[in-house]
Amino acid sequence: MKKSTLVLIALSLSFFASAQISITGTVANDSIPLESASVIIKNSTKGIATNEKGEFKLEAKKGDTLVVSYLGYETKELVLNNTEEIGINLEEDSFDEVVIVGYQNVTKTWYKRACGGFSVEKSELYNKSEKRNKLYPNPSSNGIFQLKLTEDYDEVIISIANSSGQMLKKTTHQKFGENIIIDVSQFAARLYIVSIIADGKQLESIKAIKS
Repeated sequence: MKKSTLVLIALSLSFFASAQISITGTVANDSIPLESASVIIKNSTKGIATNEKGEFKLEAKKGDTLVVSYLGYETKELVLNNTEEIGINLEEDSFDEVVIVGYQNVTKTWYKRACGGFSVEKSELYNKSEKRNKLYPNPSSNGIFQLKLTEDYDEVIISIANSSGQMLKKTTHQKFGENIIIDVSQFAARLYIVSIIADGKQLESIKAIKS
């Protein structure tokens, strides 16, 4: 009888240890909310994007690691120990600004990394930001996205995989004149990776979140 009781207690403890908990929190940079920041449970397919207020809600287990990322900011990992609301502050990534030097009518900004320094025209930085391929809306509640490419191509091959790298879908688009539709409505709500090959050239992959 005593042995059975011990086994029952052990099973109960195991159940509670693996029980799901509801995690809520906000992602910001110096009190400025970051909309559409990616919040993912490490080594899983569970993920969500923050809303316009930088808020998120996610089911997880104690001991899970949250991976929080946003374009242009350092990725942060956080081990979950309780169910209290979490405030996550992301720091800007990329470069450390040092000095601004003027050359005729062009302003150049010098940046440094651990390996050395280099200069980039501000206009180049803005153009680089504006010319990124994008998905709209992202996240999407119904799993339907529009892919807007910065250039026109004769052939575009779209591959969709889950966050574990498992290929789910592949489509080819010829001579398109409008935005390409990305459809993951038949799949579960989670994060997907959209890979793009345009005229034989591999473009930067995009994270698509079905919320």
